[in-house]
Amino acid sequence: MNIGLLGGGQLGLMMIEAAHKLKHKVTVLDSEQNCPASKICDDLVVGDYSDKDKLKLFAENSDTFTVETENVPVESLNFLTSYGPVRPSADCVSICQDRIKEKNFISNLGIPIGPYYKIETKLDLKKIPENLPPSILKTAKFGYDGKGQVDIKTKKNLLEALYDIGNVPCVLEKKLELTKELSIILVRDFSGKVVSYPVAENYHKKGILDTSMMPGNVSPVIKDQIFSYAIKIIQGMNYCGVLCIEFFLSGNQLFVNELAPRPHNSGHQTIEASICSQFEQQVRVSTSMSLGSTILKYPAKIKNLMGDLWFEDLKSKKIVEPNWELYKKSGVTIYLYGKNTPRLGRKMGHLTEIFSDHTND
Repeated sequence: MNIGLLGGGQLGLMMIEAAHKLKHKVTVLDSEQNCPASKICDDLVVGDYSDKDKLKLFAENSDTFTVETENVPVESLNFLTSYGPVRPSADCVSICQDRIKEKNFISNLGIPIGPYYKIETKLDLKKIPENLPPSILKTAKFGYDGKGQVDIKTKKNLLEALYDIGNVPCVLEKKLELTKELSIILVRDFSGKVVSYPVAENYHKKGILDTSMMPGNVSPVIKDQIFSYAIKIIQGMNYCGVLCIEFFLSGNQLFVNELAPRPHNSGHQTIEASICSQFEQQVRVSTSMSLGSTILKYPAKIKNLMGDLWFEDLKSKKIVEPNWELYKKSGVTIYLYGKNTPRLGRKMGHLTEIFSDHTND
């Protein structure tokens, strides 16, 4: 079967590797000729997601469709439905790509989210108190890895930040006192069957995931609560595919942070540590295969390898390949994404450490 994949980043690269193991082919649509997935995909269509001619060419080469990013126009996903199944659906992606719609959806299920204000027009600023608690302004769309986010301390700071980001729709979230940041990855197939991986415990730097441990150090009560909320969300969306749900734990109170309708950075451990990785699961759902096992063979931790590692001397801006020998030890796998240009704050790869008996010697 030929899978049509919208997006050719590192998630797409890892999905293609999983597809090839299952003897499927993958056609990628991406705006960049040299995207990471271009190196191993079976066919590449270079163009914008909203270009109907490119979409048609892409669609005619594919039997089924999926995404590696939520930043795909809903109209494009709807267009593809006449050519084959789209998993996850346009309706699901439309919820996850808009923080305002996402928060409304989760709240309507009776699931807690952190206090926030929506700012769709300047009139919404009247609802916001003069004495703001420490908050984060986030663009409603197209924000990821710390982009489209600004720390807000005062209302004057808010007005300046809104102007700087172009007065686009936003949410203003109150900063919570965080005990832990957690996530869970679930998979739901076309028949409604759901499986999930263990809860992961995540640590961020500058709004970007730094490390993630699976399973996380979380009490049984919190694990049960996370699973309960997660099932309610994935079933409520009639979702089909891999879904990551991020949570904030503040004291004993759990809040949903956001949804990602695709494989997620906090699930990269599953490549080495699980019987079936999150990427293989996405391929299985897309091609109507049965779901794989989510059993974790070993506890595992991932660490993102950022472009900063390539700059030994930040002042000179000279690019130097890191000494990977320093990272190599038993149980550690280094995975580089093949991106051409290192940049500060850019994910260039990750390493996975599994904690089996031989790695704890």
